[in-house]
Amino acid sequence: MDFDVVVLGTGLSESVAAAALSKAGYKVAHVDTNQYYGGDEASLTVEELAEWADARASDDPSSDYLANQRARYTSITRSQTIPPQSRQYSVSLAPSIVPSIGPHIDSLIASGVSRYGQFKLLEKVAVYDRPGYVQSVPGSKEDVFKSKALSLLDKRRLMRFLMFAAGDFEGKKELEGKEQTPFVQYLQDVFSLKDQATSAIAYALAFCTSAEEPTLPAMQRIRQYLRSAGRYGASPFLVGHYGGLGETAQGFCRTSAVKGGTYILGRRVVSVESSPDDSTKDEKSTSTSHSYSVKLIDFDERLTAKVLVSSPDYVPTSLGGNTSTSKQSAYAVARCVAIIDKPLVFTPSEVPEDTPSTDTDGPTDGPEDEPSEKPEPPSYDVDTALLVFPPGCLQNGSTTTAVHALVTGEGSMSAPRGRYIVNISLSLSESTLSSSAEELLRPYLEAALSLTAPPSSSSVTSPATSLFSLFYIHHTPAAVSSAPPSSSSSVIVTPPSRPHLPTIADEATEHAEAMFWTAVKQLKAAGVQRTVPKEEAEEGDASVEKAGTEDTSPDIDSFWPPLDAVEDETSDEW
Repeated sequence: MDFDVVVLGTGLSESVAAAALSKAGYKVAHVDTNQYYGGDEASLTVEELAEWADARASDDPSSDYLANQRARYTSITRSQTIPPQSRQYSVSLAPSIVPSIGPHIDSLIASGVSRYGQFKLLEKVAVYDRPGYVQSVPGSKEDVFKSKALSLLDKRRLMRFLMFAAGDFEGKKELEGKEQTPFVQYLQDVFSLKDQATSAIAYALAFCTSAEEPTLPAMQRIRQYLRSAGRYGASPFLVGHYGGLGETAQGFCRTSAVKGGTYILGRRVVSVESSPDDSTKDEKSTSTSHSYSVKLIDFDERLTAKVLVSSPDYVPTSLGGNTSTSKQSAYAVARCVAIIDKPLVFTPSEVPEDTPSTDTDGPTDGPEDEPSEKPEPPSYDVDTALLVFPPGCLQNGSTTTAVHALVTGEGSMSAPRGRYIVNISLSLSESTLSSSAEELLRPYLEAALSLTAPPSSSSVTSPATSLFSLFYIHHTPAAVSSAPPSSSSSVIVTPPSRPHLPTIADEATEHAEAMFWTAVKQLKAAGVQRTVPKEEAEEGDASVEKAGTEDTSPDIDSFWPPLDAVEDETSDEW
């Protein structure tokens, strides 16, 4: 079966690239060994999640892909009991929050994939303070003015910083020469912010993982988030329904299928081979392009293509891929997935200024010297929220790295009513890789569970219990050098994305665009002609079908072509 491009893996980057290539008029075959879409960003039911974990914890070398996966997912432990209604959960392997402004949202809109998915605004972001209490994160003027924890002077300093961060700060005197200064130190030195405000800004607004992160990238993230607020609502962040990125990846796959992409799931990749293609050799050049052949189990015909786009785990070592024995990784993150039976309750440490006081000017029945009753801080049950643990906030936790816990419930279609998913992530350093995931994250899970029994409650309640839990360490593969020996083209391997909640979707989309343009360049060099989408072609010339090796179709000038007025959303191949 001949195609222009074969894409291995249905992760977010591969799915976005496949959709863009299909919409550009190329013949795309998209393959995944798994029975589901999404790859490492998949959204799974609890049963599927347990099977996923067991397959990566076992020693059965059933395929090179699974062997590579086992090297990247380690320290796996899980509950043996599967909770009821297990198929009503959508658990993300790559939890994320999506800024309302950025490459990912732009691609969702420009590609038309936004019609296939739904999102919910992130309700709250809070910083863990102590058992039962959190600190509110001021992200707007209103939040700053309402804060009871800040003095008037601190409010003025914080407002000055937020106004500076929302603007074009590059080249300003406040930042000049300090771009690589640790961000926490920068906030204290330049804006004289105190520890509480500094912690909230660094770990809950800039999403730094440590106090040593440099200032410039942290400031750029804050600017993006501040400018995102108000586009779709008060919160700058969106949370995808049904697990987030896995559902989004499936939407891009659907777009590819509607535009003619061929999808093959649940078939193991037996071999990937490369051979020189002399038919496209340039007479003026000594370089030779390659063609690729992919053999699938229980599939009679090989898939052949001029260009191969692949997740790192599918590429054989002969083509520059990963090896299952390699210990090198770009990033490592410890993860915990827990299903609980009560909502987290965010009780602020301070009483907001607009909370009514119980003091009165009139006479009281009690003694004159009896102090007035202190009002209880208001509590908020959260369905979709982010809880941030700064370094050193837990006795048995990390003293150098922040931890983020994303909570999703019925509102994001991730769990049945009365159940919630807590997804905890901790970026690891070399010194912490020797510890197990459960050892690292159990204290944070217990701290999160403590918030389900608020101290302000009038009745004594016990904390929630964990109905199911899974702990593991995810090693993101290092960048792969994928150029075959003596060739002018190469396998296009997905680069690693940082496992940060607010950046993973944007980075994956940026990688997809880079992969798209690399594929287009290789296809053009190989003389591959494409079917010009009707929105690109002139009236009455909906396709280009000319003989010869020279590509006579118009050059592609954008990642996404203009959307049709009405696109056909049905496909026999979907």
